[in-house]
Amino acid sequence: MARPADPHARASLITAARKEFVRVGIQRARIEDITAACGLSKGAFYLHFESKESLFRELCKALEAKFDELTVSRDAAYGALIAASKPSRKKDVSQFVAAMAEIDAREDRHLLELLWDWRDVTDVLLRGSQGTEFDGVMWTMLDREVERVMAQCQQLERVRLVRADVPVEVVGMMLVGTYLLVARRMAKMAQKPDFDHWVRSLQTLIANGISTRSADGSAGALTPATNLFPAAKTSKTSVSRKKRTA
Repeated sequence: MARPADPHARASLITAARKEFVRVGIQRARIEDITAACGLSKGAFYLHFESKESLFRELCKALEAKFDELTVSRDAAYGALIAASKPSRKKDVSQFVAAMAEIDAREDRHLLELLWDWRDVTDVLLRGSQGTEFDGVMWTMLDREVERVMAQCQQLERVRLVRADVPVEVVGMMLVGTYLLVARRMAKMAQKPDFDHWVRSLQTLIANGISTRSADGSAGALTPATNLFPAAKTSKTSVSRKKRTA
C-alpha cells in the first residue's frame, strides 16, 4: 500500500522551494537542494509535486487567485458606491471623493500586504523565470491590472467623477507601474514597512502630485493640478445669489 503524503511536508517543501527559487531562479533550482533545506527526501517531493515547475505553477495560480479576490472586492465597493451616490453639488462630489478615498485606502493596504507576503514569488517572476514557461507571466498579470484600472476610470468618467482629459491608459500604466516598483522594492527589504504611511503617501501623490505650485505657477500648497477628480462647478444660481447679496 502506498504511503499517504504528509500535508506538513507539502508546506515545508513549498517554503523551501520559494527560498530556493529566489536564490537561484527556477531553471537553476534543484529538487535535491529544496528537499535538503527542509530535511525531506526526493521521494517525499514527488509524493506532492510532479516537478519543480509544477510546484511553481501552483504558486502562480495561488497568486493570481489572490489578485482576483482583491479585484472583486474593489470592484464591488466601487460599484456599490456609484449605485448609491449621484453627486451633483460640490458637497456631494466632495463626499463621494472622500468615500472613494476610503475604499482605495483599504484596498491599497490589502494590496500592499499581498505584495509583501508574496514578494519572493513576484521577485522570481520578475527576474528569475527567464527561459521557462513562466517568463512573461508577471507582464500578463500586469496588463490585466492596467485593463482593470482603465475600466474603472471609464466607469467613473461616465458619471463625470474623474477627469476626461487624462487618458485612461495613462492612468492605468501609472498606477500599475507604481505598484510594480513597490513590489520590486519590497523584495529587497528585510523589515516590513509602515503600510499605513505608504498608503497615505501613494494616495497623496496619485491625487495631487508633488508640486507645491498651483496650476498658474504661483507658490502655494498642494493643489489638484494633476488630480484625477474634476473640480466641482459652481452653479449659476449660486453665483447670481451671491451677486444679489453683495
